[in-house]
Amino acid sequence: MNEDLYSLAMLKPDEVEEIREIEQRLSKKTGQSIALIAYQAEVANGAPD
Repeated sequence: MNEDLYSLAMLKPDEVEEIREIEQRLSKKTGQSIALIAYQAEVANGAPD
């Protein structure tokens, strides 16, 4: 991943909670510790959608 094309997504607390719930479901389903990270594509710099 080209770090110049992405930055951390600015999420609302309820959106962060939704990600945490998905992490928990995936962790339970797979038996592995899952961590999701939200990035935002820098479209202004010509990054893909």
